[in-house]
Amino acid sequence: MSERGGYRLAKAVRRLRSRDHWQSVFRTPDGFQIKLDLGAYPDCTMAYGLYELDTARLIKKRLKPGDHFVDGGANIGYFTLLAAKLVGPTGRVDAFEPHPTNRARLLENLDRNALRQRVNVHPLALTDTAGQAEIYTGDSDDNHGSASLYAENAAAAQSQKIQTARMDQVLQDTQPDLVKLDVEGAEPLAIEGMAALLTTANPPALIVEYNPTQSRVAGFGPSAFLERLLAIQPAYRAYFIGRSLKRLEPTEAGLAPLRQGNLLLKTD
Repeated sequence: MSERGGYRLAKAVRRLRSRDHWQSVFRTPDGFQIKLDLGAYPDCTMAYGLYELDTARLIKKRLKPGDHFVDGGANIGYFTLLAAKLVGPTGRVDAFEPHPTNRARLLENLDRNALRQRVNVHPLALTDTAGQAEIYTGDSDDNHGSASLYAENAAAAQSQKIQTARMDQVLQDTQPDLVKLDVEGAEPLAIEGMAALLTTANPPALIVEYNPTQSRVAGFGPSAFLERLLAIQPAYRAYFIGRSLKRLEPTEAGLAPLRQGNLLLKTD
């Protein structure tokens, strides 16, 4: 099911619930207790287990007990919770979430599900350097996943100062098995900032958002993160994540014809 299809289904199902109970703690199909608002996206899809469903299925296939998962742009913890359950008490999860409100909800959700001890939460934005930056949100809080280092109209957006970091410095002397990057346009910088992890003998598999619209706002071409990844580690192969994996062949035109979605990048 596509992301749009899942959203349409979630909106249809929420009509069966009184609006007085749209803001509540929901038990998701994966068994997690998450405080959500059915009137907001992506909350309504999360409540019914329809948020990025194909990506969730892929994570379930790839992660096993004892693995190390990195959630770059963890938001309120939907995939962080799933990974923490999958890797078990012998595994490790590192979640990076720079936006204070989202991070507070992430921590609350970890505590609610008794998974805080399995997750290292980092109040950092992943880029190619350690320092400070502004993170922007729009006037509406309807989509809490839209917080970004880039704004189409910065003067009209709300902003906060946050800390930035390189992943390979924060996670030095570790070797992740799977890394998810959904950092709203900063993916090329995040790739540069994990170069040391990408050039090991066993580079991690990556799940990266392909979002041409946000890439344009950030000033990057839609395939810039893939170009930088292949320049660092040419062994990676790219697949579009759907009901099945579709192998992609980068060309001089990049991946421009591709619709928005998530890519799996792996060397195995």
